[in-house]
Amino acid sequence: MDIGYKENANNDVCGMKDVHIPMSSVSSTDNVPGCKTDCLVCGTDVDYLSEPVSASCYYCGVEEGTYFVCKEKHYVCNNCHSKDAITIIENICKTTYLADPLSIAEIIMEHPGIHMHGPEHHALVPAVLVAAYQNYIGETDKKPILEAIKRGSNVPGGYCGLYGTCGAGVGVGIAMCVLLEATPLKPEERSHANWATSRTLNSIADAGGARCCKKATRIALEQGMRYLSDMFDLEWYKKADFHVKCNYTQYNKECDRNCRYRSDA
Repeated sequence: MDIGYKENANNDVCGMKDVHIPMSSVSSTDNVPGCKTDCLVCGTDVDYLSEPVSASCYYCGVEEGTYFVCKEKHYVCNNCHSKDAITIIENICKTTYLADPLSIAEIIMEHPGIHMHGPEHHALVPAVLVAAYQNYIGETDKKPILEAIKRGSNVPGGYCGLYGTCGAGVGVGIAMCVLLEATPLKPEERSHANWATSRTLNSIADAGGARCCKKATRIALEQGMRYLSDMFDLEWYKKADFHVKCNYTQYNKECDRNCRYRSDA
């Protein structure tokens, strides 16, 4: 892909230079909350269906088609599942001074309001990527962060296995669209967003295993960071530490034994 490198000399798309605050190394603490991976209502296993069924959200009562119900037929809609998490993501991304997206993501994911899996990760990825990038280049406008969260929140849970497009990968494309101010009628910016999404989805697919929102989030942020660094000729990606050791294995029943992030790998 050559077009990204054509932007490097003059940074034509965004007019941004490699002026940044110091990086912070990735920290993965042992203070992991009791992440809920099962039904948020009763704690029983959640069934993943190949065809939708009609169900009413246990909390807000909205009735809609869903591919996810627990053994007791409880259903929690996307809005209720991620409501508290979105506030957490917004607060941290708006106030952090860290320029490392993985460090920000680890802090957010350690919060007890963030579930092991869920659509909140689809908002987390673009919000964190935009926030870290802005901190790196010295941008203080918080509106792009809010826009990234807004768009990411529209990507429902289970997208990876139902629509063939992981929400974390879409999150990278959302971040690119926000940062480049892309629209369907801007050829170059639109192409960059799709290339970034494509690269990320390819990496997530190559990583294998059943769905894991933690793994997909880390891969997405690494690829998004790499794409932006290549595009604008930044040292950002080269300064990052991607050797994260995951503390969520015990909470993920389908954890991939070959996952690069496993602490026992």
